Amino acid sequence: MTNALVTGAGGYIGTRLTARLLEADIAVRGLDRYFFGRNLLGPTVLSHPKFSLLQSDIRDVDERHFEDIDVVFDLAGLSNDASGELDPTLTNRINRAGSLRVAEMAKAAGVPRYVFASSCAVYGLSGEGVVDEQSPLNPVSAYARAKAEVEPELLALAEPNFCVTLLRNATVYGLSPRMRFDLAVN
Repeated sequence: MTNALVTGAGGYIGTRLTARLLEADIAVRGLDRYFFGRNLLGPTVLSHPKFSLLQSDIRDVDERHFEDIDVVFDLAGLSNDASGELDPTLTNRINRAGSLRVAEMAKAAGVPRYVFASSCAVYGLSGEGVVDEQSPLNPVSAYARAKAEVEPELLALAEPNFCVTLLRNATVYGLSPRMRFDLAVN
């Protein structure tokens, strides 16, 4: 794996993932709307010879974004319940339809691997006991519903030459160039 496309490259996880991939000598195309500025990527990333910045919305990706890409890390989207509830329709357009478009375009371009940042929010309020991948989904917010709705659509694209991986991360916290001060833990 030598060429990666990172959607949401200017976000909380994307800024760190982009830097780590470059440290591992993987060329990165960092796609983001860069609402919070490009400088969050830092001078080391921005000046790295194996980094190219693509300022775009995931709903607007096209074939050129996927040329010579070996893996897509799809991190882009509205990233929390509160922002998702402000406009549930927009949340669905970005977090479900946008990610589905990225995956479909990647597959059509012959990209062999697609990694999707879902969320443990798809489980909702589970009550007692341990929740795992086999637990039923119970999304209670627009953000979680969009993630839960797109997961089976993404998995349906999987074939031997197109590996789809879903990551249901819990709340990520800690230091990042794009700090999330909307999280109580930070």
